[in-house]
Amino acid sequence: MALIMLVIISFAGLMAARNSATFEQFSNNMRTNQVARVSAEDALRRCERIARDRTDNGGTGYPTEAARVVATEITADTVTAIRAGVWNTHANWAAGAANLITLTPTYGSSVQSGANLRNPPTCIIQAMVNGRYLVTSRGLSSDAVVGNNGRLREGAEVWLQSILTPEVPTLCANNGIC
Repeated sequence: MALIMLVIISFAGLMAARNSATFEQFSNNMRTNQVARVSAEDALRRCERIARDRTDNGGTGYPTEAARVVATEITADTVTAIRAGVWNTHANWAAGAANLITLTPTYGSSVQSGANLRNPPTCIIQAMVNGRYLVTSRGLSSDAVVGNNGRLREGAEVWLQSILTPEVPTLCANNGIC
């Protein structure tokens, strides 16, 4: 009887350990995905500012980044035309690609000094007809590994896109219409 109880208790302990490991793996996957999402959102917003600056100020606020905007216009609003954009080629996302904008995050005082982001967020901005821009951002998790061709080999990756239209008003820092 004691041996049967010992087997049952051992089995229950093994199941608890297995569930704990599974939960830890699930939590880690959620964390890495969230890091990639926040990184992609940061890149999207900052690259939208670069595109707006290029339209409003000729790119004087972000001269280095504005020079990387793809000048070849996407000529139609169709899904097929947008898919044919520069963003849809992995080689254009490789480090050092001509139109790739790599963003260096800025940290507040609450972040430990020497903080380092292994995979900084990136984006590609391509001109469209009627003065619009297609902004595509890519965020990677800290543990992501990317090959020389720009393809993700492991880790989490999040892609976001937006189309900026000059006629649509945006809020300025002082909560007024720009």
